[in-house]
Amino acid sequence: MKKINSKIHISWLTIFLIFLSGVGLILFSHYDSGLYQAPIGQIVSVKNGKSQKQVDQFNNIDYSTNQKLTVKILNGKHKNETYQLENNYSKSNATDLQYKKNQRIFLHVINHQKWNSKNLMIQGLKRDTSLIFLFWLTIIIILVVLKFKGSMALLSVIINATILYISIKIDVMTSINPFVIFTVLSIIFTGVTSLLIFGKSKETAVAFFSTIIGTALSLAISYLVLKITNQNGVNFEMMEYVTQDRVPLFFAASMIGSLGAIMDLSADITSSLFEVFKENPSLSKWQLFLTGRKIGSSIMGPLVNVLFLIFIAVTFPMLILFLDNGNAWGYTFYMIMSLGVVQSLISAIGIALTVPITSMIASSLCRTKVIK
Repeated sequence: MKKINSKIHISWLTIFLIFLSGVGLILFSHYDSGLYQAPIGQIVSVKNGKSQKQVDQFNNIDYSTNQKLTVKILNGKHKNETYQLENNYSKSNATDLQYKKNQRIFLHVINHQKWNSKNLMIQGLKRDTSLIFLFWLTIIIILVVLKFKGSMALLSVIINATILYISIKIDVMTSINPFVIFTVLSIIFTGVTSLLIFGKSKETAVAFFSTIIGTALSLAISYLVLKITNQNGVNFEMMEYVTQDRVPLFFAASMIGSLGAIMDLSADITSSLFEVFKENPSLSKWQLFLTGRKIGSSIMGPLVNVLFLIFIAVTFPMLILFLDNGNAWGYTFYMIMSLGVVQSLISAIGIALTVPITSMIASSLCRTKVIK
């Protein structure tokens, strides 16, 4: 059966229309203040005061600066009125921001009966224009470079994001075990993505089953190890703001976190093996298996590194903050990185197991594929 992407193409006209729609969305988001219920203001002028040196108990040095802002209201019944507001920011910008002229900000009214400068608080920047621009730029680049495959990837993201939203709502509104909810979610994720990548074909079956089996085995092995060791050294209490049982939620997060990398690996091995077999149908099942294992070995290392670097990128700001405040490496690792490292190891186990699993399934189904 031919793949569906052999008959469908993304034209340059389509890309141009998406380009125009993106420009329109960016302009619209810049002037959409009237659609918000919360007050939005534009900074008309900024006057910065003198920086004041600050030293904390760990001898960390920072500098605090007071700003006097003239803000023009852009929406609501007080539109076009101006107010004088103050903002205090630090050089480190750890928990604050330095505002600049022409930026748009959200405001909070402390007392709606008295609209004056003392009753207005700055809540933060209005960032929808920046987010829409980045989203639009991502779409354009994907479509220009990948054409049809890029459109399928975008469609997959939209569908999966919708399913994820529904799953989170179910988890929040019901007492169902979160691991069960997100297990079903992961199966749907894998099926949708595999279908959009390969269409209705045997490649889809290979990618789907190898991803599910690899992910399930990695979680099972990890759970067994934690059970045998009585979870020594794994501090689930470090999961912040959790109101549910932490262990199922931890494994649900680990499953979703590793699913993308495992699926990417299985899809790469699958497509490569089917192409190899198409070019050389005389290869035996064992030769195809070895080829798949070799392909997987070359991909596995970079994938593990990508997952590790993503984890480091997420924890890096808090890591630096803890170390700057005089905390030891051991305490910092315990508080910030321990659970993330465990999740990275679970993902690495899944990636390593997926290589032989995908190679075995693909090499078996290759022999029965009808070549046209």
